[in-house]
Amino acid sequence: MKVSVREKRFLIVGGCVVVVSALLYFGLNLAPSGDGLSKTVEYKKTLLARQREIIAKEDLFKSRIDQYRRRLAQDKTRLLPGDNPSIASAELQKVLKDIADKNGIEILRKDTQVQKKLQDDLIKISVRVEINCVPDQLIQFLAAVENYEQSLTVDLLAINSFRIQKRYEIRPSITISGYIAGAPEKPAEKPVGGQ
Repeated sequence: MKVSVREKRFLIVGGCVVVVSALLYFGLNLAPSGDGLSKTVEYKKTLLARQREIIAKEDLFKSRIDQYRRRLAQDKTRLLPGDNPSIASAELQKVLKDIADKNGIEILRKDTQVQKKLQDDLIKISVRVEINCVPDQLIQFLAAVENYEQSLTVDLLAINSFRIQKRYEIRPSITISGYIAGAPEKPAEKPVGGQ
C-alpha cells in the first residue's frame, strides 16, 4: 500500500508532536521543582548563618579553653604529691596525724582503704581513722580537714558514744580521702605479626 504525500506529512507531524510531548513529559519530571530548590537554598542559608555565628565565637571558645586549662592546672596543685598510691596513703596518714595533733586529738586506729581509680587518671586514696575526742575537737578536726591546702574529702563519718563516769565520750570513725594523679594508661601494643 502506498502512502500519499499528504499522509506522509501527517505522520511526520504527528510523530514530531509525540516525540516533543514525550521529551517535555520526561524533562519536567526529571527537572527539580522550584519548591524543592527554594527549600534547599533556605536550608543552606540557615546552615551558613549558624556556621558564621560559630566562627564569630572562635575567640570566645579559645578564651574559655585557656580559662579551663588554667583552672585544671590550679586544681592539679590540690592533689596529693606523688603518683604512687602507697606513698600517697602514707602521706595522707601523716597529714591526718598532724591535723589531729594540732587539735589535741588522739588517733586510736588508722586503716588504709582500697584505692579507687576515677575518671581522667585520678586515683582516690582513702584512710579510715578512729579518734578519741570531745565534740568541739571533732568540729575543729573536720574544719581543718576541709580547709587543708590539698583537696581532702570526708567520705564517711560514724560517731559512737559511750558513758564513762557520768559523762559521755565519743569515738568517731572517719573515712577521709585524697586524690593523686595516676599515670595515664598506655595503649596495648599490637603484636608484630598482626595476630
